[in-house]
Amino acid sequence: MQLLTREQARELDLIAIDKNKILGTTLMENAGKNIASIVQSELITVQNPNIGIVCGKGNNGGDGFAAASILIDEGFKVSIYCLSSSKNLSNDSLYFHDICSKKGVAIFYEKELPQFLPNFDLMIDAIVGTGFSGELYKEFVPWTKWLNECSATISVDIPSGLNANTGMCSSNAVKADQTITMDSAKIGMMLEPGKSHCGLIRCVDIGLPKTYKSRSPMEWNLLSDEQINSMIQNVEKTTHKYKQGKVLILAGSIGMTGAAFLSTMSALRSGAGITKTFAPSSLNSIYEKKITEGMTIPCEDSGNGFFLEENYDTIMNHVEWSDVIIIGPGLGSDSETAKLVLKLVKNINKPIVIDADGFQPFYNNIELFNEIHSKFVITPHLGEFSKITDIDSKILMDDLPKNINLFMKDFPGTLLLKNSPSFVAWEAKGCVNSNGNPGLATAGSGDVLTGIIAAFIAQGKSVEEAAQIGMFIHGKTGDELARVNGQRGLIASDLLNKIGQVISIYES
Repeated sequence: MQLLTREQARELDLIAIDKNKILGTTLMENAGKNIASIVQSELITVQNPNIGIVCGKGNNGGDGFAAASILIDEGFKVSIYCLSSSKNLSNDSLYFHDICSKKGVAIFYEKELPQFLPNFDLMIDAIVGTGFSGELYKEFVPWTKWLNECSATISVDIPSGLNANTGMCSSNAVKADQTITMDSAKIGMMLEPGKSHCGLIRCVDIGLPKTYKSRSPMEWNLLSDEQINSMIQNVEKTTHKYKQGKVLILAGSIGMTGAAFLSTMSALRSGAGITKTFAPSSLNSIYEKKITEGMTIPCEDSGNGFFLEENYDTIMNHVEWSDVIIIGPGLGSDSETAKLVLKLVKNINKPIVIDADGFQPFYNNIELFNEIHSKFVITPHLGEFSKITDIDSKILMDDLPKNINLFMKDFPGTLLLKNSPSFVAWEAKGCVNSNGNPGLATAGSGDVLTGIIAAFIAQGKSVEEAAQIGMFIHGKTGDELARVNGQRGLIASDLLNKIGQVISIYES
């Protein structure tokens, strides 16, 4: 599903009006028809329903007036609370205001919330739309508080007080039961806390162009079951372990051997045919006991439990055998290991999945990514992304889609940012995950994700496709487990036995 930024939504409106010569009032009327239709279906069992609409002065309020003009014709009792004088309404909004007035809709011009208000069966929030940012005007706050106390509230396009780009919410932003959004959902509606304010999201067609060339550098989509279903095929009946993909894994160190186990087993559980996992020689016996279905390759570590720069040749000797290389989970922060990682990623000619401690050489050295000549994906969480970009996490979160866009302008690989929700970005495209839960915020969860991505690259998917599949399957697996066992007790190894079952849902 396409997601729009505030700027893209505005651009689409302008193209419809200026280029396609569609009247603004026509778009507003279409919005009103869709709102009215949904309201009617929601109140079908209510006798003599009473509807209240709170309208601001802009086009969001105009959509509310347009809906009222239709609902009154259908015999509904409608009251409009206009938070502006009629002379301050936008031109299109004024057009439908006047229609409502002629039809006898009760319109109250209120700057302050009246002391006594009737009980409404349903309220429509049409105060401010996608142009909003910052904090709600103080005179709006009593109204949004009241809307949040009502039994049922539908927001028009976006809940009032929600930033369409960032998902950030003003204090006392409307928390809707449903949001009727025009054409496409806005990206901020998929990001917390905004997502929790939208309720059920309904996208409606108001006659905007179906395709257009956006001036925006980034195209966003919501990753869906349908997309994943189209990406994953059944395993061929004539396949064999080498055809299923060969994954090479550089992971683990003293105290973190579990990372190697989780990423290896995740790759195998996701369909990889065969794996080789490097192990610091002093820890090899642990690797062999844990990784019974995969091969292990000991690398001399002088007894310190970390990979050394001198392991470079041993590792490179196996690169040609592989289809993809995992680098990073649980490697630790030893300086020798960081030197090894940098040397490897500069010279490996196969796709690479870089995670966790694989980022050590790139902290405050973001330009080093340009020295990687193979296809690669990085999978940082927000804290790691902050170190890579040298931007404070809070600043990143202030407008995460914008900051991802800025990062991707000079970044030569694919980014999978683990967050709530997670993102995948490549070139000028980005997608937001539609699943996942807080139970996945547990040690080792990212190692499992890394293995899923690598397995699908090994099976022939592009790096960006594999990143999307991995992100979605990882989140879906977490959701399936949480549904049965709850979120709080979920641990990374729980995911391993569930991955294959979840993948099978999408095989076609």
